[in-house]
Amino acid sequence: MKKHLISALILGSLMSTNAFAELNKEQIQQLEEINQFLKENPSTISGLHTSLEQYVAGQEQTKKAQAESHDWLYNNDAHPILGNPDGKSVIVNFTDYNCPFCKRLEKGLTQLASENSDIKVINVYLSFKQQQVSGLNTNAALYAMKVWKDNPEAFPEVDRLLMAKSGSHTKSSLQAVAKKTGTEAQLDTTTEQSNTLMTNHQTFSALGLTGTPTLMMNGQVLPGYVPYDRLKEIVDDAF
Repeated sequence: MKKHLISALILGSLMSTNAFAELNKEQIQQLEEINQFLKENPSTISGLHTSLEQYVAGQEQTKKAQAESHDWLYNNDAHPILGNPDGKSVIVNFTDYNCPFCKRLEKGLTQLASENSDIKVINVYLSFKQQQVSGLNTNAALYAMKVWKDNPEAFPEVDRLLMAKSGSHTKSSLQAVAKKTGTEAQLDTTTEQSNTLMTNHQTFSALGLTGTPTLMMNGQVLPGYVPYDRLKEIVDDAF
């Protein structure tokens, strides 16, 4: 009975005039349909209540994780930057050099940054499929972060070449990029990069994220690949 009452109060609040003022026509119609369905099927209210509780708890946990990880994501010189380092329109890009959809999204982000001087993309590297490349003491993410730290002038070309390769990186592909860009010394990773990559993965999990690529901007989370035209619309709306 208590759950039924709480659910009714929640629905009553949603159906109020003040709540309606913040909803578009489609949302209002959907809410009215939900309300009618629940009136006709009261046995579903208990399950709805549980789902709402879980959803609210999840949202609270996500907000807490975002607050706790803010400095790690936004004020951390270990993360390579695309675009304007001082840009006010900040996009966090959780990405993986062995992810085909990340490679496609990178092209859109690069174009976006070239067209808008206020865009700052913070690349937070992950490496789900490859902890270490066979024959090397590194992987693509660790190598890229080492280049960013030790030889930032070479990073844009290293990043472009790493993203240009189809499929997963190998010893030969990383060595080829390093030779072409004069960054062979950065193929030997350090504890610093390893710890950064580990914390990136922990942060990704704490935020409740599940796959790459995932973008975060102005409090919004955008999972998966997004075509450039749609990405531009979303960024324009976010900032």
